[in-house]
Amino acid sequence: MSAAVLCLALATSACAQPTSTEPVLEDEATRTIAITIDDLPLGGRPHDLEYQQRVTRDLLAHLEAADVPAIGFVNEGKLDLGGDLERPARIALLQQWLDAGLDLGNHTRDHPSLFDTPLAEYQQNVLEGDPVTNRLLAAQGDSVRYFRHPYLNVGPDRETKDAFEAWLEDEGLIIAPVTHDNAEWLYAFAYDKAEDDLALKARIADAYIAYMDTTAGYYQALEQELFGREIANILLLHANELNADHLDRLLEMYRRRGYRFITLDAALEDDAYRSEDTYTGRAGMSWLQRWAIHRGVPLASEPVHDDWVNAVAYPDQ
Repeated sequence: MSAAVLCLALATSACAQPTSTEPVLEDEATRTIAITIDDLPLGGRPHDLEYQQRVTRDLLAHLEAADVPAIGFVNEGKLDLGGDLERPARIALLQQWLDAGLDLGNHTRDHPSLFDTPLAEYQQNVLEGDPVTNRLLAAQGDSVRYFRHPYLNVGPDRETKDAFEAWLEDEGLIIAPVTHDNAEWLYAFAYDKAEDDLALKARIADAYIAYMDTTAGYYQALEQELFGREIANILLLHANELNADHLDRLLEMYRRRGYRFITLDAALEDDAYRSEDTYTGRAGMSWLQRWAIHRGVPLASEPVHDDWVNAVAYPDQ
């Protein structure tokens, strides 16, 4: 669906107004968004340690330069991919997040989906997902507080969803929802596949920023439809080379849209996150979409990723 049709469907001007070319000053920004980054130490295809060190360094440099708070969600199974010799260096990648003043959360050990994983097995994967992270946090007087569902899948049915959420609460973990979901992972996979083709990578990066801009407009319209106001939003990204190279441009795009960046803690203070959510099923999606489904609010199609980017990512399809 085109951006114009989308705006008409939601009867709002949030998409129709073009993004300003000038950033909004931080103290004038009326919108807020928390940055959350999944699949630490690195998402996407496996890469050697040196590559992961470069991506981590550059990703954190963008956040520090922009003075943006963030939380990274860890798959601790990835700490073992290089064997015992590399494990300390991979753990050091997580320490770099804490040294930068950022937070870390649990994203399970091996990134299973609750849709097709037995509940007890899934719970065990969660328990095995943060011993190292908790040890690192304990050294600074803290502990893991947030959990992010892999694939944003909360379970195949209400019984599983409710049982898991009750168990999480007993474990002292808080669900980290997402309002700005997207296909960023696809652009990142295509960017990775482009390898040394710098012209193609530049084209993918440009398409990525444009796509994320349109996606932001979609969710701005939907939150107005549901709440009649701007809510504190939560953006889902991943630890990958695309963001390591271009996160500064993405943050600038959100600033031009009038956003200032807040912590996940601050975002969850918004009463919108007390909204009832009964959605279950295979598809992972934004909590804004889940709340709409629960309320029976018709959903316009979200912005579609670029077909040519999908062809780069999956040339055999």
